[in-house]
Amino acid sequence: MLNSKNIKNIILSIVIIALLIVGYKLLSKKSPEQIELEQKIETFEIEGRDHVSPQTIVEYKTNPPTSGGHLGQAQDWGVYSNEIDDKTAVHGLEHGGIWITYKDLDDEAIKSLEKIGKDNSQSVIVSPRSSNDVKIAVVSWGKMMKLESVDNILIQKYINIYKNQSPERLAR
Repeated sequence: MLNSKNIKNIILSIVIIALLIVGYKLLSKKSPEQIELEQKIETFEIEGRDHVSPQTIVEYKTNPPTSGGHLGQAQDWGVYSNEIDDKTAVHGLEHGGIWITYKDLDDEAIKSLEKIGKDNSQSVIVSPRSSNDVKIAVVSWGKMMKLESVDNILIQKYINIYKNQSPERLAR
């Protein structure tokens, strides 16, 4: 038989469960930016992480590469005005870094990317790359986002989420 105390406990339990469900739904709701970012991310199978000699030709399956054979010396974080060797950049990715490559951009767009690189100076490499198949590629270990124009907010979100999602977490 239900008495008033049992009824109150049942109602209280129902209210608590309802609040937990509502709270979970509110906390797990993704922002439009998060949804946009997730829609733009490509995930790739890791191609290995062996050190190779400078003379070794490595054929990467992604453009730009997201993993694979690389030189023993990693590319220093920073902004570069000249192209860098894919094999040194991949080592930077293995260390948890983000590599932003670009081609065919105007000076204003390049300056925006350089600012992102300088603002993330201990985890990002920015460089031109004539082999890109898109204007901007933002790459981390096994992940890539391709863009046709600079989107500072989206790129920074990518950096925040995918930095140090790698075998060697050395980026800061």
